Amino acid sequence: MSGSKKEKTCRLCKGDTYQLSVVGEFAHAQRCDCAVTCTNCQGTGMVVRTINGDRVASPCRCNSLQRRVQLFNEAHIPGKFMGSWIEDLEETHRSQKEIKYRLLKYRESYRHTEAGFLLWGEPGVAKTHLLCGLIGHLTLERGISCRFIEFMRLIMDLKHAYSKGQWDSEVIAPLLSTEVLVIDELGKGRNSDFELDILDQLISSRYNAQRTIHCTSNYNPENSGEGRQPVDFSGSIEKAIYGQATIGLRERVGDRIFSRLHEMCRFVQIQGTDYRTHRNRRSR
Repeated sequence: MSGSKKEKTCRLCKGDTYQLSVVGEFAHAQRCDCAVTCTNCQGTGMVVRTINGDRVASPCRCNSLQRRVQLFNEAHIPGKFMGSWIEDLEETHRSQKEIKYRLLKYRESYRHTEAGFLLWGEPGVAKTHLLCGLIGHLTLERGISCRFIEFMRLIMDLKHAYSKGQWDSEVIAPLLSTEVLVIDELGKGRNSDFELDILDQLISSRYNAQRTIHCTSNYNPENSGEGRQPVDFSGSIEKAIYGQATIGLRERVGDRIFSRLHEMCRFVQIQGTDYRTHRNRRSR
């Protein structure tokens, strides 16, 4: 993992003991060949360290590697964000630098039931990048179960399950039981009764169970729709649709869900240059 302090020995994994790739739609991890016989413990499973002059034996990190790899694969991080670590983000605005610092600190001190983050702002300012980097670290480095879901993808998966005669619990249950859940594109969609019922089920169940949730949204949380602003068509289509949207997140998800999100998450606005258009300009 970028930014790691591990000793750089293996040329393939740079000492991380795992390698990343994309399998199907999702980022995928697997044990590196160098981890078959751990160079840290020489295959004994124990590491001896000197602490305050005393030699202390503790389980080697390699013992949990397969479990951590499995957790990463079960997180369903989109393949596009494979290797999108928090520390690798190139900031274009002070708010990105500040949230990077907060998330780096958060991932090391995270404890069960801790409040999450709701990152909001225009498209392309690295909201999804940051949260994918967070759960990538929590799974691979700390062995914490996480799941990523784009909200409209969840709706599609549920409709597909219904068409196959499956229960919605088969789709929803993993999102309720995982320790950390990331919901991407909160507020997107038609906000039909069905969509809001599913969102309410997710938020309320995790709220009652005191499980951590993180979200991204293109919608201003408190925008009331008053004082309509002209749409700026100079940027991406997404910005034209969302960047100047006059309906805020509260109106799109309803007061009940919004209130619970406020208790479960720290709302943070992120600003910056749209990295998609910025990247395209640099490649020309």
